[in-house]
Amino acid sequence: MKHQFLAIDEGHQKLSLIDTTNPRYGWTRSLADFPAARDMQRIGPNRALIGFERGFFELSISSGEVLAACDRWSNVTSARRMINGATLVTGHNLDGTGGVNVLTLDREYRQVSSVRRDGGYVRLMRTTDLGTYLFCMNDHILETDTSLIALNAMRGPGFEHAWKAERMADGYTLVSAGYGAFMARFDRRGNLTSTFGGVNLMPEEVSPFFYATFQVLDDGRVMVANWQGHGPGNGDKGRQLLEFSATGKLLDSWSDPHKISSLQGILML
Repeated sequence: MKHQFLAIDEGHQKLSLIDTTNPRYGWTRSLADFPAARDMQRIGPNRALIGFERGFFELSISSGEVLAACDRWSNVTSARRMINGATLVTGHNLDGTGGVNVLTLDREYRQVSSVRRDGGYVRLMRTTDLGTYLFCMNDHILETDTSLIALNAMRGPGFEHAWKAERMADGYTLVSAGYGAFMARFDRRGNLTSTFGGVNLMPEEVSPFFYATFQVLDDGRVMVANWQGHGPGNGDKGRQLLEFSATGKLLDSWSDPHKISSLQGILML
């Protein structure tokens, strides 16, 4: 496996720049000031947006230097920069009313709007080309309009703390099932059509435990973080980064338990 990527190590609460072929490459920085980091997005050639429990920050990919930060909430689970420069911040109880919120900030991080719906759990949020929102709501994926009015719910057996859903160019939705430890595909109507990466299909050394962040590469390959649990010392339990073909065949895997304890977030470069 030959990849460079940013990695959130939840066990050690660190963020690293990794080269799978060179363990001496890159940098590692503490996330002590940015706890519960979950979301990552490349927003420039050398710039990434990292969402964490109280907001988000921007950093230099090459050096790990923090370039800007917005730190003002609690229970943020996702942050996404839009094409127009606005930032969408998603989380639970961000407005103090106990529901799921999406806040819109302008380029100067000033809040310009807030929408809310009932709900006690949410993880990553993604927008679609149609302008709708996809939310991971524990045991299902909810699609809403920008007012958070439900349009569709995608469900499948085995979802537990579903982590990320992304709408593909063909209209299908790809989902990481969290503790279900598999990947799922849903058709345009929200029907489950296939799964891959499940424990019964993987070599024993892979040890699927929790499929967290994934990324689809330009050629269709799917990279998946196989998180192994809270706290340090979990790196020896399984293969941390999995590479699947577009059809769901395991192509390769990677681990570095000396550098990564429990891989939760990935941003392939």
